[in-house]
Amino acid sequence: MGKKYSEEIEYIPKAIKWALGQNIEQLTRSLISLSAQSLVGIGSGGSTTAAAFMAMLHENHNGHLSNVRTPGHFLAIQKQLQNTGAMLISAEGKNMDILAAADHLAFLEMPSVALVLRSDSPLAMKCQEKGTTAAVAFDMPWRKDGYLATNSLIATMVLLARAYQENQIDKLKEIDHVWLEKRRQILIGQGLGEYFPTRRSLSILHGLVGHIGAIDIESKLAESAFGTCEATDYRQFAHGRHLRLSDPVQSPCFLAFNCTKDRVLCESTLALFPEDIPLIRLELPNDPALANIVSVIDSILITGILGDALGKDPGQPQVREFGRSIHSLDIQKLIPAPRANPVALHRKIKGNTEKVTHNQCWMGGSSRFLAQLRSARIKAIVCDFDGTVCDTEKRFDGLDQRLVPIIERMAGEGIHFGFATGRGDSLHDDLRGKLSPNVWSKILIGYYSGSIIARLDEAKFEHPIHDNRFDILEEWLKDNGILTGVSGSVRKHGGQLSIRMANMSPMSGVVSAIKYWIQKTSNYGWRVYCSGHSVDVLTDATSKLSVVNEISRSLKVDPRTEVLRIGDSGNIEGNDFELLGEGLSFSVDKVSPFSESCWNLLPRGIKCSAGTIFYLESLEKTTSGLRFSDDFLNHLDSIFAESMGAM
Repeated sequence: MGKKYSEEIEYIPKAIKWALGQNIEQLTRSLISLSAQSLVGIGSGGSTTAAAFMAMLHENHNGHLSNVRTPGHFLAIQKQLQNTGAMLISAEGKNMDILAAADHLAFLEMPSVALVLRSDSPLAMKCQEKGTTAAVAFDMPWRKDGYLATNSLIATMVLLARAYQENQIDKLKEIDHVWLEKRRQILIGQGLGEYFPTRRSLSILHGLVGHIGAIDIESKLAESAFGTCEATDYRQFAHGRHLRLSDPVQSPCFLAFNCTKDRVLCESTLALFPEDIPLIRLELPNDPALANIVSVIDSILITGILGDALGKDPGQPQVREFGRSIHSLDIQKLIPAPRANPVALHRKIKGNTEKVTHNQCWMGGSSRFLAQLRSARIKAIVCDFDGTVCDTEKRFDGLDQRLVPIIERMAGEGIHFGFATGRGDSLHDDLRGKLSPNVWSKILIGYYSGSIIARLDEAKFEHPIHDNRFDILEEWLKDNGILTGVSGSVRKHGGQLSIRMANMSPMSGVVSAIKYWIQKTSNYGWRVYCSGHSVDVLTDATSKLSVVNEISRSLKVDPRTEVLRIGDSGNIEGNDFELLGEGLSFSVDKVSPFSESCWNLLPRGIKCSAGTIFYLESLEKTTSGLRFSDDFLNHLDSIFAESMGAM
């Protein structure tokens, strides 16, 4: 199995060039959506290295403590981690462990992204179908690596570094076959190939940089069965591990990474080594992202050198049948499934359902909500847009194509649709391009959070003049340094000011400052809400509820009992809080803490546009409007019975 390892090394410059040339907009948007929280990187085998690299980038770029877990380690988590997202990394996206981790993420309902290098992989398809994890897929031209992770690993790291806006990565263009051979000769010239075969043990030391390469060397030596390896930083080595230097015959071969920033620490440590200890030094760049990518290239070269010294090709090992059988075990069938909390109630309280208080409040509120759903005869449906009818990471793709036939069928049956969105006229073009002209008259759109309301069959509107008080707010934010370090842009249309942010980490500080300004300036009725990519400020005259009110007025229907509302950010800070705050309101993601509205009643593992599809497909036509099907109502009965039974 596999490929010749020498051929994989030869391909490295091409893999780097390919990764430097890919469009990373979707990957960047996905990482921005997770930038305000900690991040767990999840990967198997060589992808564990990439996951560790991602955690390092996330910490350095966003300032949130992050870590790496294998899928088996991740499955040990039994409750949703608060203020934490996850990233699945797998080149081919098909091993049983990463698929199990994806299912567990869906169970925990953690915000997450999957990065794969094959768009037709099982992992990508699973994520795209359910919507719980955003899939970012590329297609590597070499299709797959050999036995060990090589070019797919380097390419993944380059893609991640670019998405995190690491500006030193372009220097990787300098890596060619000449560079690789020079680097290889540095290792050979220091005796790596001579020292290792008699010891079969390698100890990697690193300082400020190189720890990702150290992780990868350990992985490759273990997977190739070339020998043992330990990795530690210089000061951790000082705590007892120096005893390994006492016996020069039994000691491992040492490889020391360093850069100019930690050279004094490195040299001060290595100068104290006994002279007869085999030692190889490797210098890395100072930039952490660039240095750690180079250290992983070093890992690949080191593995090749050791293979040559041992007379084995690490890319083409003889894998015994028992090894294939071990690899093929399905972890989900071999460990007990986690205990499931009542999902609907858990989403409401975001905590341990065993400690629910105010039972009567929850039982009464949920019973009234369920009774509303049973008696409802729906004449119109109002949806948020981003995160509801298109997944947030794909918001530039517009309306999810899977929803087009559903909307057209329902509109053809007389149901009116409204979209309450922070977007502008780009939505007009998107919907006209996807929906049949026959239904345009039944589509009402509230642009800029309801600043302008118009039917889809009306001519495109002119951009509304923004409230001039927004100019005062923007100037105040800039004068007080609130927007310093917030990469993005400020957009003002009608009664909506949006701060589009390339990094959501400062979001809470920006929101708090704006709330203070609103109170200080007595702009009563103004509100501040958040989405996955922006902070939105609305004047007292602007609200997504305007779409509900207008569609109810024109159809002469009750907005609380005859209009179904669907959004994704129904939490108090979310930009759908008002829209979903009353009436027949469902969320496909975040919910409010209140019992009489804004429930997320989706099965585990479904969210965003897939959730909207689930809700809409649960409706059936009657002579007096749409009603929820018996199957759906029975589904709700079981959900609420489960939830109330936890009290």
